[in-house]
Amino acid sequence: MMDRKWSVLLLGIMVSVACRLPAAQASELDSYREMLRSNMYTIRYENLTPAPRVTNRDRMELFGKSGMAVDENEYFANRPKSGILVGNGKDKYEEVGDASFKMCRLTKGDENFLFTKYEKNGKTEYYGTKKGKVEANSRNFLAELVEGQSYGDADMSRLLNAMLPDSEKSADMPRYAYVKGGRLANGLHYEDYQSRTQHEMSVIRYYFDNHVLVKIAAASYYRDANGKPNGHKCIIRLTEFSARPDMTLLALPEGLRDVTKRKEAKE
Repeated sequence: MMDRKWSVLLLGIMVSVACRLPAAQASELDSYREMLRSNMYTIRYENLTPAPRVTNRDRMELFGKSGMAVDENEYFANRPKSGILVGNGKDKYEEVGDASFKMCRLTKGDENFLFTKYEKNGKTEYYGTKKGKVEANSRNFLAELVEGQSYGDADMSRLLNAMLPDSEKSADMPRYAYVKGGRLANGLHYEDYQSRTQHEMSVIRYYFDNHVLVKIAAASYYRDANGKPNGHKCIIRLTEFSARPDMTLLALPEGLRDVTKRKEAKE
């Protein structure tokens, strides 16, 4: 259930829609939108409001182990998660996790490599299909067209896809309209965007420090299948959003070997 603070935020932005500025794309997001469109970027961020875990069992298999010691159950806590996103043409790298455990996906052309990175006592272990080994999966282009691009966790994927032009979004992606922009007392500039359907109202605020995107906050309000009101809030802190792809992350790391059996190309 949404708390009073976020309900007031949504109400305030909904009121501001009534006096919306002339329909036009705000300029602050233009350079970041172009990075996503051209798939040329490095993004480092922290999700300060990750979704609470429903169970512990859904996390175990990702470690590449059959179980987990009781004294390691802090990995199941609902804590902030960090992420790294790198794009360079047809290649992409996604990483989400914390200081001890990270889920990773490396996209090279039409192949995906899914693996986890586990760090303990100063050592790093990689698990793909097995410890230290990974096999490529075929990239699902159809899913990307239907569901939109993936950018790490679900919150970040939704917030970055919202920046793209409507003509480049999948059919299921919400359409966000620019509402207004302004400057806060702390010197930060902001831009507000809104999406509204019959069943859900969502707002996103992008914060800029001297034209540099430093934070994203979002809130949504909807009714579940039983008609009960509910909502979701999210705060992302950005430490980097640049047009310089980190090429060191666009290759499998040392300690993880590609064991994919590929068919030989016919002459």
